Amino acid sequence: MAGSATVIASLLLLVACMGYIFPTDSVTIPSSCCMSFVSKKIPRHRVVSYQLANGSVCPKAGVIFITKKGQKFCGDPKLPWVQKYIKNLDAKKSQPSVRAKALGTKFSIQSLRSNSTEV
Repeated sequence: MAGSATVIASLLLLVACMGYIFPTDSVTIPSSCCMSFVSKKIPRHRVVSYQLANGSVCPKAGVIFITKKGQKFCGDPKLPWVQKYIKNLDAKKSQPSVRAKALGTKFSIQSLRSNSTEV
């Protein structure tokens, strides 16, 4: 009985050390990486945002476009249409939203009526 316990303990120790003896060269690839690029241009009106897939972490550097429905498509950052979409989306981000403009106008009207110096 003691002999079988020793064998089992030795096997468990061997299995536990296998990772150190024979290291696996597996690389974890983040889920936000592009493995391939779309072959066709995505309709611009469907794209709402993008994120960059970094080439230092991912096998390929790419641009992940996100559509209104939440679908993700990878674009080749070297293609002109991909660069144009990025510029357009960045320009939309820098502009104040319609709601912010409306609230700003409403605020200025209210402050004129009340003649208050409070901000």
